[in-house]
Amino acid sequence: MKRIISAANLSTALTFLLVVLAFGFGYRSYSQAERRVVSDLNQALRRTVLQNEDLWLNADTVRTYAKLQEVMGAPVSVSSSNRKFAAALYLPKLRDVSTLSLHILKKDDPGTVFNEIPAGYLASDTLIWLSTTADASGLTLSFRGYARCSTTLIFSISKQTIPALLLLAALIWGTFSFFYFHYRKPAAQGNGQESIITFGNLSLSLREACFYNEHRERLKLTPMQYALMEMFYLSSSHLLPKPDICQSLWPGKDNADETLYTLIRRLKPIVEANSNLKIITDRGRAYGLAIATPLPTL
Repeated sequence: MKRIISAANLSTALTFLLVVLAFGFGYRSYSQAERRVVSDLNQALRRTVLQNEDLWLNADTVRTYAKLQEVMGAPVSVSSSNRKFAAALYLPKLRDVSTLSLHILKKDDPGTVFNEIPAGYLASDTLIWLSTTADASGLTLSFRGYARCSTTLIFSISKQTIPALLLLAALIWGTFSFFYFHYRKPAAQGNGQESIITFGNLSLSLREACFYNEHRERLKLTPMQYALMEMFYLSSSHLLPKPDICQSLWPGKDNADETLYTLIRRLKPIVEANSNLKIITDRGRAYGLAIATPLPTL
């Protein structure tokens, strides 16, 4: 029985380990996918800004930026999907959810640019371009790329093959272990020992983990009382040394003599009132069961 319990615990530990590994590898793959998205946004931003410098940074456009800054009297932000930025992305799934943002601000402006990333988005690093044209001296342009990334999208980009296999292995092993030990335990009890043990006119049902009197009425016992009675019944002599009882029922307790005495004292009247058995003492060194009156001879 102890070997079966130990094997069941080991199987549970293995299942738990597989689940932990699955989630660990899954989280690692998810984080790597987020970094891939940010890296793709960075390269796409650099390519878009640098390759289209004539569009973003020609004199007319810069003067327009400066005029907007003057009219608004505060940093100006423009954010929109950009066809060229989307085309520069290597990850196809990001192209429909990408956005390019431009902030226009003056040199040494105390305001913080791109200090927060909207919820549900991943962002590139900030690319800053300082204009030195005469019409917009000190004008600063800040570019950043965004991608609206749901958890599902990140999972679809990440490599979850290993986590999925580990989780599947945990599910298969856990299911197999559950059914194996669920049916193995009763079988082990039936093969290793009788499912019904009778002594006197009191019977122990190992399958149901209870005692019955001769009228098939179940005895009302506390868990500790049942455990002690089961020990008596499983012993071929129905006699147990005190140290063995204490070690089994209260492992690790230095001195359980008084606790055992109290348990015996409360169990005695129950046994004697419901059977022809009695609890005996062997000079204070052992306790056991004996038949108090002879069984009738047929």
